[in-house]
Amino acid sequence: MIEVLIVPGLQSSARKAADLLVSSRYDTIFLNFPRNLQSLVSSYVLGMQSLESLRRTIESEKLVPEPVGTWFYLNDPILEALGRLNRTVKVFCYKDVDNYHLQIDAASKIANLTFRASATGKVDVDEWIKVLKESLQYDALAHEAEYVIYRAEGKTVCLTGLGGWKLANRIKMMGHEAAVRCVERFYRFKPLEVMEALLELGKLTRGVAEKLIWEHVEFVRGYVLSTETIDEAYFLWLLSKHYSKTWPTAMQR
Repeated sequence: MIEVLIVPGLQSSARKAADLLVSSRYDTIFLNFPRNLQSLVSSYVLGMQSLESLRRTIESEKLVPEPVGTWFYLNDPILEALGRLNRTVKVFCYKDVDNYHLQIDAASKIANLTFRASATGKVDVDEWIKVLKESLQYDALAHEAEYVIYRAEGKTVCLTGLGGWKLANRIKMMGHEAAVRCVERFYRFKPLEVMEALLELGKLTRGVAEKLIWEHVEFVRGYVLSTETIDEAYFLWLLSKHYSKTWPTAMQR
């Protein structure tokens, strides 16, 4: 059985995942890090280098896309937890490097579109959809599922983002057992995450897309830019909204 663990893009969620990694005595752990970090992560888990040394190498060799500070903010709890694991635990980075960088590039383009919309008060819905579609064109899911299946041993967990249900389904299609759960009991999708999910399901209309774009712009302008962290922005945003039961959550798949 491979446990697919959904970890939303918040440091608070990463901390919950980190606590599980330390307390649940897994035999094999798959991290949703790009595979080019494998040798560094392995040497760190084996005690051959410190966390600070690992951080310096990742930053100096530009092994993860910019902004590096954001990457560390979201992943530091996981990295710290790895240093507390029994050295017999096998740890793998399973994300396809090209696909990982493609996702980051799409996020950068969306950031530029968000700034433009905020500055001009106008949005080009087709351009937004085009950028999101480009990030979905390179499908590395089959290769990533094969990588996980081939190396899984004993009690196994695989950390993923919000799309973890897709990886679990692919693992099942390949004849292996997989179970999905989220570190959060409830997680409300941010507007852009709703838009991406609807696009993948083929249910995104232009009208809904434009509404979600403006909600995303409001989220960035009203919360992200006025707070110090994405966690603070997210929770303030939640407090200011009154969502119905139809607003998507991480477990409504």
